[in-house]
Amino acid sequence: MSKIYGLRWDDREFEIGEELPKSNRWDDGVDTGEELNGTCAIFVSSESDFLDYLDGIEEADFGELDKYNKWVEKDCYDGSRLYLVEIESSWGWEWGEDEGEIVMNGAEVVRRIR
Repeated sequence: MSKIYGLRWDDREFEIGEELPKSNRWDDGVDTGEELNGTCAIFVSSESDFLDYLDGIEEADFGELDKYNKWVEKDCYDGSRLYLVEIESSWGWEWGEDEGEIVMNGAEVVRRIR
């Protein structure tokens, strides 16, 4: 089964395995109250073995780790905590409005980065 991975910044505390609530649409920094189809995140990988590449178990020969590291190092999103989230399907997501943003239906926390 394919997986999709994303990075999610948030001020709330979540545990590994916890499903994140759906995000709301924002317009010029104002929460519209309109609920989206899932949780907003930055797309980092569609490789099912991404966690093995991240942990160094398997050697990565693609740029997705670079993409992951680039976004982890950026300080451009609100939220004191950063999570790696996944969904277990290639169809449960759609592109968001911002660069690299995806909306993941049923996103679960797989790593607490900070």
